[in-house]
Amino acid sequence: MNSPRRITLSRIVAVNWYGYRQFIDVNGLSLITGANGSGKSALLDLIQFVMLGEQLSRFNKAAAGAGSGRTLRGYCLCDTNTLSRDGNERFLRSSGVTFAGLEFAAPPNAKGEIPRQTWGARIEYDSPTAKGSVRWFRAPCRLEKADFLRVDLHGEEEFLSDEEFRVHLKRDLEGDCWEHQRTYLEEMRQRTGLHFDREQMNKTLPKAMAFQPESNFEAFIRDYLLEVSLPDVRAVKASVEAHNRAKLHLEKMHDQHQRLGRICQLHDAAASHRRESSLWYHLADALQHEEALEKLEGARQTLRKITEDSAQQVRDREDAIAERNELEDQLAEVRLVVGNDSQLARLSENREKLRKLKEELTELREARKTASQFLQTHGMHWKNWLRLAESLHVDVPREVNELLGVIRGNDESKGLDAVARLGRQGDALLETARERLRELRAEVERLESRERELQRDLEHYREGRSAPSPLLDALRARGQKVSALGRVVEVKAEAEAWWPLLESLLAQDRQAILPEDFAAAWEEAQRTPSPGEPLIHPEEVRAKAAKNAVQTGSVREFLETKHAGAAVYLDGLLGDLMPVDHTHGLTQHTRALSRDGWLKDPPRRVRLVPAKELTLGEEGLRRMREVRETELRTVREQLSVARRQHSDWQGWANQAETHGLIHPTPPDVGSALRRLPEVEKESHTLDETIRLLATPEREATVEKLRKLESAFKGASERAIRLEERLGHLDLQQRELRERIATLEEEENSLHLSRHASRAKLTGVLETDIASRLTAAKSEKGSWTKRRETAMVVANHEANRAAESTRQRDAERQQFAVAHPDIAEAFDAQEEDNERYASRLRQLAEQELDRYKAEAAQAQKEWEERLQHQVLDVLKEKLDEADRTKRELNKAMAHDIGGMRYQITSQKDRTHTAIWELVDGGIPTGEQLALFNHSKREELEKAKLELMAAIEAADNPEDKRGQRALDYRYYHHWDIEARPTGKGDGAAISLNKSAKKQSGGENQAPFFVATLAAFHRVYDVSTPNGPPTLGLVVMDEAFSKLSGDRIDDCLELAQNFGLQLVMAFPEDRLPTMIEHADTVVQCRVERTYDDATGSVSDIQNWVVRVDRDRLREAFA
Repeated sequence: MNSPRRITLSRIVAVNWYGYRQFIDVNGLSLITGANGSGKSALLDLIQFVMLGEQLSRFNKAAAGAGSGRTLRGYCLCDTNTLSRDGNERFLRSSGVTFAGLEFAAPPNAKGEIPRQTWGARIEYDSPTAKGSVRWFRAPCRLEKADFLRVDLHGEEEFLSDEEFRVHLKRDLEGDCWEHQRTYLEEMRQRTGLHFDREQMNKTLPKAMAFQPESNFEAFIRDYLLEVSLPDVRAVKASVEAHNRAKLHLEKMHDQHQRLGRICQLHDAAASHRRESSLWYHLADALQHEEALEKLEGARQTLRKITEDSAQQVRDREDAIAERNELEDQLAEVRLVVGNDSQLARLSENREKLRKLKEELTELREARKTASQFLQTHGMHWKNWLRLAESLHVDVPREVNELLGVIRGNDESKGLDAVARLGRQGDALLETARERLRELRAEVERLESRERELQRDLEHYREGRSAPSPLLDALRARGQKVSALGRVVEVKAEAEAWWPLLESLLAQDRQAILPEDFAAAWEEAQRTPSPGEPLIHPEEVRAKAAKNAVQTGSVREFLETKHAGAAVYLDGLLGDLMPVDHTHGLTQHTRALSRDGWLKDPPRRVRLVPAKELTLGEEGLRRMREVRETELRTVREQLSVARRQHSDWQGWANQAETHGLIHPTPPDVGSALRRLPEVEKESHTLDETIRLLATPEREATVEKLRKLESAFKGASERAIRLEERLGHLDLQQRELRERIATLEEEENSLHLSRHASRAKLTGVLETDIASRLTAAKSEKGSWTKRRETAMVVANHEANRAAESTRQRDAERQQFAVAHPDIAEAFDAQEEDNERYASRLRQLAEQELDRYKAEAAQAQKEWEERLQHQVLDVLKEKLDEADRTKRELNKAMAHDIGGMRYQITSQKDRTHTAIWELVDGGIPTGEQLALFNHSKREELEKAKLELMAAIEAADNPEDKRGQRALDYRYYHHWDIEARPTGKGDGAAISLNKSAKKQSGGENQAPFFVATLAAFHRVYDVSTPNGPPTLGLVVMDEAFSKLSGDRIDDCLELAQNFGLQLVMAFPEDRLPTMIEHADTVVQCRVERTYDDATGSVSDIQNWVVRVDRDRLREAFA
């Protein structure tokens, strides 16, 4: 590395700077040594103050204890680090003027002269509490005391006033002065000043002076070694915004096109559905007309058939009348013969009576059979019912069995009489069943209620609750973290015997709520009152617990919890409550609890009843769950038995109602049963009489008479029926003719409606209608069902048309909202869609292509600017960073304790795609086609990431965006310690090992890194350009480093061409003096007040050390 021309520090002006009143000349590598507290750091702080100003100076960062709290006021008024009686800081000077300055020497000019300039500040305080007045200055020469001091009339030195110094500086010395620190610091960094990078100086100098171990060398390299340089993206941002506008306009046109497409699609769909609806409505009319035609034709066919039947019936009636007349003549002849024979007449009469009696006898015997069947069935039902009663252990009276025997006997009359009496007995038995059913119903309800309670308890236990907790549930529903005391507290195993008393002792506190956010919980508690859930205030609990210490062996030790709030609450509640075995032990403690339940809680003495249920903690929940599960099984078994018994009794009672055992309905056959013996006797008598009167001739005559009477009767009845049938047919014919006339009118009306609906139906072929009508007629079912199906489809299509219209109108409204600039050209309520369709065609045929071309051109422009103003700049800075790394590594190629420290870098994989753009540029269309799909997506993602970073360039909170434009984050940086003589595989990463190294091991790499950082501060000029500053200031440097490493470090510093000013302890002087050009020793003398023992005066000064004499002394 070529050594640049440097501006070096040549003098320190410290007048009234703490205890210093001296000019200190230095040259080259300058060492400031001295005992602890001798003022080394004060001089370095002066250098820091002059170089950085007051706000950025971090005074005495390497010091410890009280010394590390120095301020500018303390340095100017000489702070004693003590307080006065009134509690204020104590200063040795109540007011005064301080001059702090640094003189710098440039390389000799052409005349051999050494240009000098002095930079510093005149600080004045009127009192310890007053605000200081600071005048910053630059003198283009060496300052002497006469430039700011004068001798008064008494021969004592005094400072020039601020105005006098200002006038003298500007008029006599041709210098400059400033009231504002910012202007002073800005002028200092200029080429005409000390010539350095101000921003880097403000960071690097305080870092170097602190000389603290560095743990993150990657951040150090980025912040201190690499230039902070973000691309100027204003033009790119403008082009991005132009591209976004074009893209937004194109997207807007695309959105218009898509919305208009949907509107037109919905409009066409609505028209299609309306046409389908009209077609199906027409089909419904056609089906109704076809049904009317079918009904009309059916009525006509029926009329023709009835007319034919009527003619046939007329012929049949005439035949029946002729037959009747013929039989009437034959019957008259036979009756004449019978009338002439009295015995024959009597036989015929008795035959007729016997026939009628036999008919009556058949009816009476049928009645007896009905009664017998009823009694048999009723008796069987009663027998079965009594058998069930026996299984239910019902006490059946003896009379019931006696009545049942009568019913099952052979006397139907007595049996029917016994049915009613048996029903009254059954009603008494049924009342027993009703009473038992009431008892069982109550038992079932009780068990069901208990089952529900147990299920609720088990549900609470599964949710981690021992009881209902509305407030706890409300708080958890709002997302708050809360706990119930009883759920986070466990009883220790050794306290098992005390558990029931602990439950009674905590009582309601078991439901106490422990919230993390008490204020929010308090608000919710007022909205959700729950008397059984106390709300615990965490701060109040801690305040109470702090007053009472937990005593060893207290009841508190019976309980354990992992919840911090619960632990504090229990400490305050039970920390001083002592357990005792007997009541006489209560007197030995302030608060105590005996094993038999007596609680001493002054002034109370309370007998606690041990709790039956153990609820605390997970173990309590487990035990309660086991108890409830066992009880639930028992209750369910009892409930099953009770339900079965209830079902049995209910079935027994229902059977009585089902079979009519209580209120029977026997057949009304009592009179028939009483008449039956008489008819049987009379029939027997007539039968005997007929046998006496009957002869073969008389029997034949009587039989002939009977047959003729029967035939005559049949012929007469047939003739009457045919006459009635003819009358009915005539009525049917009249009704059919009337119906046909109505159907003809209806068919004509429907025919007209069918043609009218067809006329409204446009765009549909007749063949299509005919095919659909044929298909509809072929469907199974009635005409009504077919017509209803057509109407359902028609209504469905109408609804779909209405829905499409509604969606179309909604899309139109949304279109107007999304594009208000053209909304006035459209009417969202207009039925016609031509304007929307016209705009759609205009977009598709003209505007979309134009906007696509504009967007493509805008994208091309921003990509070109992205390439030239961002990617090319990033590449340039990355190349520059690589050159800086190589130059620094060349300068750092020096052994330090057997190690060489080198800067390394690796590409950050998170920027892989952007690296592609940086190295190869943004690919064109032809180049992009060569990449596969994933590669193209990756490059597009990189461009989008850069676009987002450019848009957020003015937002310092967007760290990701800032890093995407910051070349320093495109690499992972590190410093590796490479053992001399070994390969790269033995290199040690300082990023990974810095925290593990000792202080001495860490100081060497930090020193190397600091030299590189200062090289960055002063690397602002070309080799032939104006000189730059080369000052490096370090406090407490090499305090933990061995001598050979110190030698190596100082030799390395020569490679960088920097001037080191270092404060260090005196024990390091033998090692470092060989490398020093200037060595000064700081000294201090403190004077104390004999009366108070406080410091009354502090004098600091330095003594220049003669290196040759010092070497001799060390030798």
